[in-house]
Amino acid sequence: MPVKSQSSSLLFWKLSAFYSAYFLAFGIYMPYWPLWLDSIGLNPIEIGWILAGTFWIKVIVQPATTQFVDKKGQTRLLTTLLMFLSSIGFCFIAGLDTFWPVLIIGVVTAACYQPVLPVMESVVLRHTKNTSLDYGKIRLWGSVTFIMGTTGAGWLIAETSPSNFIWILISAMTLVAISCAFAPDQPVTKKGNTQRSKPWIIIITKPFILFIVSAGLIQISHSVLYGFGTLHWRNLGHSETTIGLFWSIGVLAEIALFALAGKFKERIGPLTLLTAAALAGIFRWLLLAVLENEVALFVTQILHCFTFGAAHLGAMTFLSKTIPNEVFATGQGIYYTLVGGVFSGCMLPIAGVLFTSMAGNAFYFMAILSTLALGSLYLLSRSSYENLQKEH
Repeated sequence: MPVKSQSSSLLFWKLSAFYSAYFLAFGIYMPYWPLWLDSIGLNPIEIGWILAGTFWIKVIVQPATTQFVDKKGQTRLLTTLLMFLSSIGFCFIAGLDTFWPVLIIGVVTAACYQPVLPVMESVVLRHTKNTSLDYGKIRLWGSVTFIMGTTGAGWLIAETSPSNFIWILISAMTLVAISCAFAPDQPVTKKGNTQRSKPWIIIITKPFILFIVSAGLIQISHSVLYGFGTLHWRNLGHSETTIGLFWSIGVLAEIALFALAGKFKERIGPLTLLTAAALAGIFRWLLLAVLENEVALFVTQILHCFTFGAAHLGAMTFLSKTIPNEVFATGQGIYYTLVGGVFSGCMLPIAGVLFTSMAGNAFYFMAILSTLALGSLYLLSRSSYENLQKEH
């Protein structure tokens, strides 16, 4: 049933405002959080464990949060509160400089901000399914502000000190909380049949499991990049400003992909998008293992539009086509919990060990993960995915 709410234009800008604020904060957090941890004296293995801890907490908080949303709604109040608590958590972290306190407070803070994206993705996808809004054109605003976050924070850190990172991030997270306060709520849908009243039933289907494995392998192939890309490029002699541009160039290509996605994603389908991501990952990680030249790195980073952008569009399209509306937030939660929680939580400590012992050669192992994703996608293509899509 269509969602009867605000005009499409107002709804578009409210949803876009969330993505803009969220990925502005994420553009600050992802490249420079490891750099800040390094600046207070932590080693790559300790950084890997902190990054893993902030992902592992998803396993607990995301299923509980998304099931609550499916039953009660209240997404606006919940996400606003969680983001304000996240800002407070980073205020505490700002005064810390040793491993265990940063790990503990970092994980508690992550318990607040990690559920926000899957909850809001559910809200956005529910509205785009029931209106004429284009998900890609809404999501691309997050890519635009991600660039602003990476380049702006990179310049500020280069001109001042890595210690200022925390206060820049706190300001951005407060902005996310404000955007959540103005976002639309997710409507509560009446439960369907008995099978659908048990949301975890969706995970025991063979296509869903193969999808999770495929998407998870593509996601964790980014572990060395996300956890240690900034440190690797700094070790190669590149400045924080240049590193910010490395992060930004791939997102510019990602913006183009999201802008055009509405014209082709339905024709080529989620499996083709995920396959393109896995293939691009093989080339990207092999190149990042050997390249040092600034121009060559800029060109290689364009592949991010496939390794992340195509993978994300493919995953969201798969979920949208195969999960019923009444358990959609729960399905999102399962996806983010397993792919972004369990898979990433397991891989990031390994990435820390690999980077400590092998530096840039650790990217070769990421290429192996992308290759394994291709095998899993082949098995998914041979499964009953089409039947699951028709059923829901």
